[in-house]
Amino acid sequence: MNRIPRAISIAIILIVLTLCATWLMRSCARMPGEAARSAGEPAVELARRIVDGISRRLQFRPEVRINRETVLQRDTALLELVTVRREFVHEYEWEHQWLGSTKRLRLRGTFAARAGFDLNDEFYLEMDPSNGQVELFLPEPRVLGVEMTGYEAEEEEGYWNKLGAEEREQAMNALLASARQAAMNDVDLMSEARQMLQWQIGEAVAEATGIEKPGEGR
Repeated sequence: MNRIPRAISIAIILIVLTLCATWLMRSCARMPGEAARSAGEPAVELARRIVDGISRRLQFRPEVRINRETVLQRDTALLELVTVRREFVHEYEWEHQWLGSTKRLRLRGTFAARAGFDLNDEFYLEMDPSNGQVELFLPEPRVLGVEMTGYEAEEEEGYWNKLGAEEREQAMNALLASARQAAMNDVDLMSEARQMLQWQIGEAVAEATGIEKPGEGR
């Protein structure tokens, strides 16, 4: 599968009489960075503080690069980073006719989808000490798992066209596959997974720099 990294741009800017973080909800999010640089903090130290905050919140430490050179190695035992879990209901119906006799099976399942990021993909911070900008490069969010937590079945049989165990098993497998595909096609689920990661990283940046995010001032 092709993996296309997505860059979430983070920058910290000092504005006259006001410190604020500007968040772009496109392919990147800008966060405070310039204020720390103007206060004399080295880029590596700033990166370390941000990474410490990420580690406390997400239990992994991303790789950090400065001028394309790795200065902090990635350190994590996690293979997947789940940022959102959502429950949903999905239905599947199967029927078969033979000599005017119809058998039908309706399944209604309750599922829990886990979405987030595969940490085997490229995931790192890039620091630019010349302007205090920090960029987070990460893969596209994906569905990491879909679990069925319960289901209901409604069966109809014809007089000589009966449901068999194999047909019930095939219908259940089709329900599971259809539910997973529905989760993968859920644009809102993918968007929420990305936004939750942005929020967590924003919290780490705000903590590292001492700059409040918009809407959190006193």
